[in-house]
Amino acid sequence: MDKIKEKLEKLRIEADNSYARATKAEEEIKQLKDELARREQEVQGLNNKVTLLQEEGERTGGRVNELTEKNRALELSTEQAERRAKQLESEKTELERQLEEMSKKYEGVREELEKTLRGLEEL
Repeated sequence: MDKIKEKLEKLRIEADNSYARATKAEEEIKQLKDELARREQEVQGLNNKVTLLQEEGERTGGRVNELTEKNRALELSTEQAERRAKQLESEKTELERQLEEMSKKYEGVREELEKTLRGLEEL
């Protein structure tokens, strides 16, 4: 009978130990599930941030493309304006040359006219 009592006592102790281990394992599982839920929320938050950053990147990329096109258009306009300025500068130089030439001719004609008028007055 003592052996049965000892055996029952061993089984009870073993059952208590198994129950304690099971309780501890359940607590660890609960903690791990809580940790997993927390990490999943963290991952979801990070995914949301990634999505927002991607959208912002797409908007920024579109804006960069738009600004690049505007820059190209401005560069083209600048080049055209510079060519036109060079052309106008050439025309100005040519007109100044012609003015100087005509001024000289005018002076020559005026002097000749004055000589002629003086000559006529002397007559």
